[in-house]
Amino acid sequence: MQENDNSSLITLYSTVRSVPVRWLWYPFIAYGKITLLQGDPGDGKSTMMMNLISELSTGGATPDGKPLGRPQKVIYQCSEDGVGDTIKPRLERYGADCSNVAFINEEVCGGLTLDDERIREAIIEFRPKLVVIDPIQAYIGSDSDLQKAGRARKLMHRLGMWASTYDCAIVLIGHLNKKEGSKDLYRSLGSIDVVAAARSVLQIERDEDDRDIRIVHQIKNSLAPSDGCIRFEIRPQEGFRWLDSEIGSLKQDVAEQPVFKTKMEKAAFLIREFLADGDMASKEIYERLSAEGIGHRVAEDTKKEIGVRCYRKMRAWYWSLKPKEGES
Repeated sequence: MQENDNSSLITLYSTVRSVPVRWLWYPFIAYGKITLLQGDPGDGKSTMMMNLISELSTGGATPDGKPLGRPQKVIYQCSEDGVGDTIKPRLERYGADCSNVAFINEEVCGGLTLDDERIREAIIEFRPKLVVIDPIQAYIGSDSDLQKAGRARKLMHRLGMWASTYDCAIVLIGHLNKKEGSKDLYRSLGSIDVVAAARSVLQIERDEDDRDIRIVHQIKNSLAPSDGCIRFEIRPQEGFRWLDSEIGSLKQDVAEQPVFKTKMEKAAFLIREFLADGDMASKEIYERLSAEGIGHRVAEDTKKEIGVRCYRKMRAWYWSLKPKEGES
């Protein structure tokens, strides 16, 4: 009996399905991962992200001209600016569809922390493809939380799990510390564990020849080759504008998208994708299928057709493609 228990702890890599990284903006921000955007106060971190949020909310394009596809939902959680007098006017000025951009009302809910369960609940309810926390320092329990390696590691691990589980990109905006001359990766506020957990780290600096121009360097990328930099300007009269960016000619590895003749065929493909890495709550599957234009009836018919097994656990129904224990 003990032997069986021990063997259940081990998973062979031969049984793991390889999947490509999916990108919101290649090679800077990936879905299901944490990105850290850092810089000195006033260097335009929030302004840059609000422009990207606006494009995502309307199905526009990335700064280098790559289409973002259909409009997506975003949670933008910001503690430093007023919602009505600053954030919404900026979003409107940048052309955002504000019906696709939301926030957790801290006046109603009380203060949030990075590992607050209400952030996870908001992601489940709103289904955003991007979550931005601005700035990270405002959403920690105490000033020492990010300095303590163990605490920082737990905070980032939980955020990373939420990004992966709910298939959204999480961007943490942070201020740099005052250690001039230190390596860029060590200028983040808090423990190095914060940087270690981020798959991509972007750092904003001002152009020495023109202080209105910002240069965004990617100082860490664990998922793809890093090539070039992002440039934008913020001028008193003209405002924000993306500049030609030296992103280079690296091509994103994109899995070829299958062509489906029927909705059931598409549903079968998606369900197998969802369940490839393990069982999933039926509610989550229905929500994901609905986002892909698959209705409840088609989902039910497809479930029976491909032999999905359903079972109840902790008051919730789950779907599985694994045979029931004892079956082959």
